[in-house]
Amino acid sequence: MKQILTSKYLVWFVLMLPGILFLVGWERGTVTYDSLMHATGEFSARFLIFSLIATPLMLLLPEYRFPQWLAHHRRYFGLAAFAYGLVHTMAYLLEVPSSQVWKEFFELGMLTGWIGFIIWIPLAMTSNNYSVRKLSKNWKKLQRFTYPAALLVVLHWMLIHYNWKPALVHFVPVLLLQIYRVWKQRDTEYAENLIYR
Repeated sequence: MKQILTSKYLVWFVLMLPGILFLVGWERGTVTYDSLMHATGEFSARFLIFSLIATPLMLLLPEYRFPQWLAHHRRYFGLAAFAYGLVHTMAYLLEVPSSQVWKEFFELGMLTGWIGFIIWIPLAMTSNNYSVRKLSKNWKKLQRFTYPAALLVVLHWMLIHYNWKPALVHFVPVLLLQIYRVWKQRDTEYAENLIYR
């Protein structure tokens, strides 16, 4: 039973289930385009948040199991965030006339979304064990582009809805945890340098 509950396949099923239900509903006409866009956008942002807070939570709460579980599955949350972002983008391209897509493309709210999504593509494509081995140290350097992508997601959210409060409610805790992570890791490195001098 424990193996089933900790299975990566179960994690994937739970992460993708809301998206599958929304897509089925959209196909059947029970879910509107606006509802689909809203849901996929928020799920994408929230799963991105979970992938970003894993390491800071492990540093903050080293004795608790959830941060360790989250860190172990962090890559799945990142991929799920991309998958929902992909559905979000594809639904937009299928629903909105191409003339309007091009007209809106350079609006700041849309441009931030497009650039963030483009950054996400190589991150998602290399989120696998083969890429980790192949890229070696460069893999972590590449994955650091998650942070500017996340910033662009926040800006996209704020500018599209002309409402900064929901975006900040979601992302300010992430920012605070990331500040804590940087401080904690630098503090640890400083302590280690003193010990090994």
